[in-house]
Amino acid sequence: MSAKVHSLDRLEQFKAAVQIFIDKAKSAMSANALSIRREHDWLQQQMLTWKAEIIRAEDDVFHAKRELARRKMLRVGDRPIDTTEQEKDLRRAKARLAFAEDKRDNVKAWAIRLPDAVEAYDGKARPFQDALETDMVKAVAFLEHKLAALEEYQRIAGPGGTP
Repeated sequence: MSAKVHSLDRLEQFKAAVQIFIDKAKSAMSANALSIRREHDWLQQQMLTWKAEIIRAEDDVFHAKRELARRKMLRVGDRPIDTTEQEKDLRRAKARLAFAEDKRDNVKAWAIRLPDAVEAYDGKARPFQDALETDMVKAVAFLEHKLAALEEYQRIAGPGGTP
């Protein structure tokens, strides 16, 4: 009794498709790891940016308060000088400070959440990564071994199909 081996092409195509899947999946996993690293770096840069912006905004608030106080002390005759512009400047400086503090707080919150999100991702991705690096490599080796055995069988069996 002989095995009926008609074509090894489909098995070769399947092996090639598995290898393509492994390569693409590894590439996607690497891209994900790089993306996570970039997000971490971006958050750190944003924290530095907003801290510096807060310092500038605090300085602007200080100067606006000082200018408003200076203008309030000035008098034209017995009337105080108009301080509308200085009051607007102070409101704008305080709003800019509040905006920068809000951005800093948002970045801080995301910086706290990111490690947990990464850990949750790693918990799901690690088994897949391990499978790509071990199980799928073994599967390709298994397919190669079986293909070699079937090719040897075909060679021995010859065109008639019986050894």
